[in-house]
Amino acid sequence: MSQSILTRTRRDDAGFGLVLVLGMGAILTVLMVVSTTAALRALESSRQHVSFESALAVADGAIDTGLARAQKTYVTTGSDGYFTPSLTDLTCAAAPVTWPFATQPTAAQERTWARGRLEAIAGMAGCLKTTKNGQHVTLKPIGRQTVYTLGWSPRRGAAEVKQRLIKAEYLFTPYAPAHAILTGGNLELASSTTVTSAPPNSPSLAAVHTNGTITVGGGNPTVMGAVTQSGANPTASSNNFALNTSNTVVGAPRQSIPYEGARAVWARNRLSNPLGGWYDLCPDGTVRSPNGVAPCDLLSTVLADVAPVGSSFRGWSYDGAGAVKVWSAGSAIKQTGFSGTYYVSEANVINPASNSGPAVPNLTVLASSVAPGTCNKTAGNISWGSTDPAAPSLPNTFLVADQDLLTSSNYQAGSAGGGTVISGFFIAGDQMEMSTSSAGAYGAVIAVDQCDPADGLSPVDRNIIKNPSIYYDPNAQAPFTDIINNTLWLEYAG
Repeated sequence: MSQSILTRTRRDDAGFGLVLVLGMGAILTVLMVVSTTAALRALESSRQHVSFESALAVADGAIDTGLARAQKTYVTTGSDGYFTPSLTDLTCAAAPVTWPFATQPTAAQERTWARGRLEAIAGMAGCLKTTKNGQHVTLKPIGRQTVYTLGWSPRRGAAEVKQRLIKAEYLFTPYAPAHAILTGGNLELASSTTVTSAPPNSPSLAAVHTNGTITVGGGNPTVMGAVTQSGANPTASSNNFALNTSNTVVGAPRQSIPYEGARAVWARNRLSNPLGGWYDLCPDGTVRSPNGVAPCDLLSTVLADVAPVGSSFRGWSYDGAGAVKVWSAGSAIKQTGFSGTYYVSEANVINPASNSGPAVPNLTVLASSVAPGTCNKTAGNISWGSTDPAAPSLPNTFLVADQDLLTSSNYQAGSAGGGTVISGFFIAGDQMEMSTSSAGAYGAVIAVDQCDPADGLSPVDRNIIKNPSIYYDPNAQAPFTDIINNTLWLEYAG
């Protein structure tokens, strides 16, 4: 009897277990369906989000390209002349667009107009650009410092396409480095070098920075501002590094040096009527007025031909015998005080004058190289001796060399007195050496260190400042092409 009761109990449990298994299976099935649906919806949402963000990335990249082209046009021509579409643009050859509003439109009006124009441009041959993330078009109206872009992802016209419309406004602002000495490569400070500020400015503003490494080559150079480097393991020290803890160089981020070359200085300033006039000293021995479309082109006016031996112009003579042409600023430039801005095209400059005689009232020398901006460049060096400029001819500019710049002897440039600072920049596209003693220079020193050409004709192998006194002018603006400054980035929603 006991066994019969036990058997019935087991059969009752077995039936309940089957129901429980079936119920749990149904619940798990429902959960799997719900989870799968949620996962699919999450994947779809994620896909759409990726497309949405990709459209923004595409449009933003197009904005960067537009701003870069505006900067390049400004560097090349000296004016803000970039616009797109353009009849001369082979990749988007269409009639340019003019800003249609007489007064400032509302945001909605501007958005509607820009979107309509961009959609129309997208239908023009070659104007719709494709990237790995999507497609985009760009609009830069004539005479307005604004770039518009419209980006699509995955592509324009696709199912569930996402699009983003953005604009950027910009200005060109002067470049003014915050250092008395700034170099792109290694820098040696040596002997009795003194770096301070021209009075009445605070001496602590006279900083020194290199994107490489600083060394101290003997003595205790004096720097009244901060001394920094971007290279690893700063160890150099001097008892006269006034603002540095323990008088040791400290690390700092790299500094941008937007040097475009002597040609860019020419393009921007050639019609500026500098003190004493502007003179292009050409590689064929002629002196020309800068009234052509390029330095020394055939459209410019010939002022003199000094190719014959013994000839000169305003104290300058020419030597075309070597592979690299040379223009020499002899003693006559000092004795006669021939002020001016002298653009030496594709040649080297030397100044073998003695230290006797008065300073030139206003003097600027710019030396351009052959193949500038490359490490195959030749010419464009300046080796300057004892001809002192009392003031620059081109504002804020004493000497600019596409390659190397070397100053020596008792060189003095600029002055400060009565609260008035007369200063200028000394700029080398490659390396700089200032070995002046018992004198100094007012302004700032910049060596870009683009490269060190192995042509055997370079007068400087490394950046070294030995003995001069540098009097920094924090209020001077470098003669570089103005830097594009993005003043507004805005997305138009809707």
